[in-house]
Amino acid sequence: MEVEADGKMAQELKADSNDVLDTGRLFVRNLPYTATEEELMEHFSKFGEISEVHLVLDKETKRSKGIAFILYPIPESAARAMKELDNSIFQGRLLHILPAKHREICLSVALPNRNDASNLPKTFKQKREEQRKASEAGGNTKAWNSLFMRPDTILENIVRVYGISKSEFLDREAEDPAVRLALGETKVIAETKEALAKAGVNVSSLEEFAAGKGDDKLRSKHILLVKNLPFASTEKELAQMFGKFGSLDKIVLPPTKTIALVVFLEPAEARAAKKGMAYKRYKDAPLYLEWAPGNILELKTLPDNNEKKSDVGENDARRINLEQQVQIDPDITESNVLHVTNLSFKTTDEGLKKHLTKLVKQGKILSVKIIKHVKNGKNLSRGYGFVEFDSVETATSVCRDLQGTTLDGHALKLKFCENKRSDTVGKSSDKDKTSTKLHVKNVAFEATQKELRQLFSPFGQIKSLRLPKRNIGQSAGFAFVEFVTKQEAANAKNALSSTHFYGRHLVLEWANDENSMEAIRKRSAAKYMDQENDNRKKRKSSKVVDESRMKFESIAE
Repeated sequence: MEVEADGKMAQELKADSNDVLDTGRLFVRNLPYTATEEELMEHFSKFGEISEVHLVLDKETKRSKGIAFILYPIPESAARAMKELDNSIFQGRLLHILPAKHREICLSVALPNRNDASNLPKTFKQKREEQRKASEAGGNTKAWNSLFMRPDTILENIVRVYGISKSEFLDREAEDPAVRLALGETKVIAETKEALAKAGVNVSSLEEFAAGKGDDKLRSKHILLVKNLPFASTEKELAQMFGKFGSLDKIVLPPTKTIALVVFLEPAEARAAKKGMAYKRYKDAPLYLEWAPGNILELKTLPDNNEKKSDVGENDARRINLEQQVQIDPDITESNVLHVTNLSFKTTDEGLKKHLTKLVKQGKILSVKIIKHVKNGKNLSRGYGFVEFDSVETATSVCRDLQGTTLDGHALKLKFCENKRSDTVGKSSDKDKTSTKLHVKNVAFEATQKELRQLFSPFGQIKSLRLPKRNIGQSAGFAFVEFVTKQEAANAKNALSSTHFYGRHLVLEWANDENSMEAIRKRSAAKYMDQENDNRKKRKSSKVVDESRMKFESIAE
């Protein structure tokens, strides 16, 4: 009897393992009611990457039912997790893990009427919508642009400001309708960012993800970005549409109506809203949804008011703040490295980094280094150091907001470093170095040099503008714009980084200065080395020929 029971159990385990290898989805029960999705993600991610964690909640109380579904993109990871964690202890409870069916199969069983609708022939739009949803469900986020704005909504904003009609603004007889629309979009983007910042939104995180520099793993689980909104959108209508899926914390809708943030209280409800509202038509446009950056609503951490400050520290802080008002140089502020002085000799690298991390409202600290010297066999601080940040914007905000903050009884004094100083704390890439020249990519072939000059001239005096062409006379799709000062180039780069021109998203990067003395020296040195290598090859080949000739003559004799 025991042998039969063991054989039956082995067959069940084998069947369970096969089911998991088919779906990659686990059903976990007997969970603690206080467990969160983040804790489950951390506990189960030891066995592989996880696509989704769904903690089932009671619709009335919004509390956990003690069950969850875990989805792995690689089924073998799910099988390994089930084998290792089944009947294991998690937060004082014994977990019971079973294979789960595909979500689509569960829905078809629970809602049989859906099968009848799915058998009907589908239109091209419905098929394309299903492909988009399936692609995003599979983790494809390449098409996401956090700052995407509907062109018609941008146009509505422009004509509202100037009090004209769309036909007047887009007059066919006008010479520069594309330039008008691009500059109008730039203005609307600036207004949107300003309104979002006032509402407590971390705009820099949006810009980072819009530029493709953000990490998809750091996206929020309960905040949705709603894009492609019509200009007639209202906060009340959005609340009614998304409120059907769960409890809303708040909705952030700037006056430009170009983008909105919908904040849910529970991640499961946010996921349901994303699946139900993605590409759904609202008024005359489909809605584009994506997960917002995880730190999009992070507020600035204020220093502790109870912290004891010495009289000397308070006086130093007042003096430093007064000095800071007159010491900011536009060219120097283009560095992402700060020079920190007036440090206590007791302050360590870790202490300085911890102090800054607590107070930095956005961005990241890349490295911290306090300069030291050796005395009596000990490394002693010189009272100053360098801090490198992930961007110029982060360094600028830190220099202004944290000027004069007290650490170990000393009021810190922050100054911008020149770019060459960054070598002391880490080499920065050439792409991060500022210049007076911009490399503009993804330029439409219809764009002319005159239109590009009209587009960039509002941000400063243009020294030169080149629009290279191919042999057939058509534009090569990129351009070089040089300004008189670095600040003017930086203004243009920041303002036009999300702008579309002739329907194309302009990509702006710092151009290498080909006419600088350093570049000329490098080209001359490379040319000289090439000539030397050619001469060596010629001498070597002639030597081989001479030796072979001598051998041939000796044999002939």
